[in-house]
Amino acid sequence: MWKKTIAFLISTGMVLSLGACSGTEPGNDSAGQRIEAGGAVEDNDGMTGESGENNTEWETETGNSQENLTGEEGGLRQLVSENMEGCLTENGYYYLTTEMEELSDGNFGTHLMYMDFAAQQEIYLCSNAGCTHNSQDCPSVFPCDDFPLYTTILFVWKDSLYVLSKKSDDDGSSIQFFGERIGDSDYMEERSAVLYKMNLDGTGRERFYVFDASLTLEDLVLCDETGLYVVTKKLSAQEEEEGTFINSAERRLVYLDPESKEIKDICNLEFGDSISWHLADCYGRTLVLEGIDYKREVSNEELYDDDAYKDIFDNSEEIVATLSIDNGSPVVRYRMSNQALNSSVIDRNMLYVSSEADGVVRSVDLITGQEKELYRAQEGACYLYQKIGDKLCCEEKLEGHEFSYIDVDTGEICRSSLVNKSLGWRLEFRGVLDSDVLVIYDYEATPLYGESYEITRYQFGLISQEDLFAGNDNFRRINMIGKGR
Repeated sequence: MWKKTIAFLISTGMVLSLGACSGTEPGNDSAGQRIEAGGAVEDNDGMTGESGENNTEWETETGNSQENLTGEEGGLRQLVSENMEGCLTENGYYYLTTEMEELSDGNFGTHLMYMDFAAQQEIYLCSNAGCTHNSQDCPSVFPCDDFPLYTTILFVWKDSLYVLSKKSDDDGSSIQFFGERIGDSDYMEERSAVLYKMNLDGTGRERFYVFDASLTLEDLVLCDETGLYVVTKKLSAQEEEEGTFINSAERRLVYLDPESKEIKDICNLEFGDSISWHLADCYGRTLVLEGIDYKREVSNEELYDDDAYKDIFDNSEEIVATLSIDNGSPVVRYRMSNQALNSSVIDRNMLYVSSEADGVVRSVDLITGQEKELYRAQEGACYLYQKIGDKLCCEEKLEGHEFSYIDVDTGEICRSSLVNKSLGWRLEFRGVLDSDVLVIYDYEATPLYGESYEITRYQFGLISQEDLFAGNDNFRRINMIGKGR
């Protein structure tokens, strides 16, 4: 997704940055015309409690195992995806708080929290007796200087918890100046991404691997049975009259061998076209890519001009392609016009799409090309959010807050009346387990003005998939000691 950042340079030298998403509207990844499997990508012109005491028994079984749907053992699976918050296992949920707190030494840090599902209790991830969780000696404390807010990533692989400390991925951002211009180097931070490894109870934290400072890592992590995969690239600032544009080059998938702690280059993710590719999922030895095909080269000025971009986007197409990591060229599997409001969910080798153009929800097998109509909306379209168990979570009316659930095998739909208890907003899903779902189902909120609120606590709970789909209010409340974010 293209990101737009406008920086206002004022006489005092202070820079105020405002971030917004540019161009891609909700649901632009969509349904449309299938391209027969096997064809190469087309050319652009054709185509524990407050005390911290912790008695948790730490296990290693992870939820969402995503076994290889193609039958191959040891295939790729996704550990971290873009916009993912926290890290889920069948036994609990890890997350880093997003509010800085002053530590005893005057520095600032955040905390690593854990929700124990069996005890239904949130704790600081610390087992030090009598710990006050305000010094760097506490295993739950993560100094902000070493672990940047919002860009630090958590994941569990095999028997360990990993923390990837990284700078922000500013690829596709714009800096526009009002006043005296300053050097672009001030916005090109040289900072090494660092991967830390620790035990599941937070003890034994160690630096596991330090990446080259010239590389920026994207917000995703893949794995197989032998090691980890990340996407690296190099950012550069292109200075133009309208501002400075941050773009990337040398975008590649690389493999980190946990035994030798060496990086191995796997495949190139630049294909000499004008399609803005995004790695969406994986299966076997195959990556699933999404991209916007503008059908021509688009300048930075056009991308950041709201009026110009609307016209360009309306005439573009969203495409889904597969890429074998062993032989290098993407193969387009599905193509969809952005003239209608569309949405999609990718789950391994399955693509689910819905289009306002005809109101139909379809499934597409990206391996065989088999396409099936699952459901036809009575009016408008179903906006697809995610897959939960064997059902697609969707909204049948965009102005509503209740979810419906479409069975991916039968096409049957069930409608649930469950919403956020205090404000009536949509439920927020934080992870899917074998039989349960982790949900933010209530808030502690203070009214501000109009329909705006200050959320002072996010209330988490577990609910069985069966109760969720049926609309049964059977949330198993987790006792929160933090804000939940």
